[in-house]
Amino acid sequence: MSRLPIVQQSPTVPRDLPTVRQLEKLWDEIAARPLWAGGRFFAYLKLRAKMRLNFAERKRFTSIVPEGKVNDCSTCYELCCVGHDQTVSLRFRDIATLMDVERTDLITQTKPAFDKATRSAKPALARTVASDAWTRFPVLAQTSYGACKALSTEGKCTLYPHWPTSCARFPYALEVENSTITYSARCRSFWIRPDCGDKIDAMKVAAVATYNERIKDLVLLAYAPRQLSELGLMRFIGS
Repeated sequence: MSRLPIVQQSPTVPRDLPTVRQLEKLWDEIAARPLWAGGRFFAYLKLRAKMRLNFAERKRFTSIVPEGKVNDCSTCYELCCVGHDQTVSLRFRDIATLMDVERTDLITQTKPAFDKATRSAKPALARTVASDAWTRFPVLAQTSYGACKALSTEGKCTLYPHWPTSCARFPYALEVENSTITYSARCRSFWIRPDCGDKIDAMKVAAVATYNERIKDLVLLAYAPRQLSELGLMRFIGS
């Protein structure tokens, strides 16, 4: 057998995010040896049955988005941050970041309920709601009318640049099944801007990272619940 198929060095973490830094250190320790080592072979098989444990790599995905297509939030009348079906799921890294920037007031297990018609009309939403991650992991808090509570009165994100990974990648998304990077149909305000290559590349990288964080969280939950509790992260996770 080869070594752990998802070994990857953690990215550099800013000094002002100590919990994120400790979380990445914990991940590096877990990823340093095969998941099936130390009498954990059956635990590894159980994990693998839930999800593919291979990290997505940017170079293996083909973008099917027109060159230079970038969102223009300044002219948008339909903010992606508003609407119960725009609820943002949080990963461990997101939770750690919110702890470090002292915005845990935005973390909640209160989630909207979606009727059958809504789930049928939106297959991606239906898959999300049916997942273990939706059941266990928290989301960003919303107002009673579905606006993200991180929005300012001017409609700007008060968390930026420390917003969740899924916000950083939107409207770019990963289609793992066919190895493509797509642009969400939900985003209707955009430009074709050849001078925005760096911004677009950053969103593509974030799209890959969003998928990989799901894998990391699954592994961490299975292999390091005690350490996660010591970091204060498990208090936000449902049973």
